Amino acid sequence: MPDNNPNRGQGNQYDKILKENLEVTLPVIIREVLGIEVAEIEELPDDIQHTKERKPDVLKKITTVNGETFILQIEFQVKSEEELVYRMAEYSIMLMRKYKLPVRQYVIFLRKRRPSMAVSIDTEHLKFSYPLLLISEMNYRLFLNSENPEVKMLAILADFANT
Repeated sequence: MPDNNPNRGQGNQYDKILKENLEVTLPVIIREVLGIEVAEIEELPDDIQHTKERKPDVLKKITTVNGETFILQIEFQVKSEEELVYRMAEYSIMLMRKYKLPVRQYVIFLRKRRPSMAVSIDTEHLKFSYPLLLISEMNYRLFLNSENPEVKMLAILADFANT
């Protein structure tokens, strides 16, 4: 079937024209439109395609008794990971894009000491954070009182200080 839409492809034409003239127009755009006074500029490769497949530890669609629906993601972590905050941000964006629902994320750390890894990103245009929960700070009775042996097993990682 022939494409009779005269506007189709215009975006690509504009894109091509802009890119061909970018070296001349970019300094003006940066200075006059964006208001940035440049001291130094470095060319970076403009191909940032990055194919990722992510498999969260826990991923569920939750509807609460109050009727609130969201995506729940839980990650279990045994070591401090400098890059985890970026991975969690990637998960959040990917999940919001796919399911078009709010996302609640939690990282449950399975060691006694609080890790030094960042739990937030706070830049001019991006604010992101996730709660970091330490199993060693949870009351062991939460798990020990369960009828399920697998849940009882988690008690050994929890807090025995208030026995």
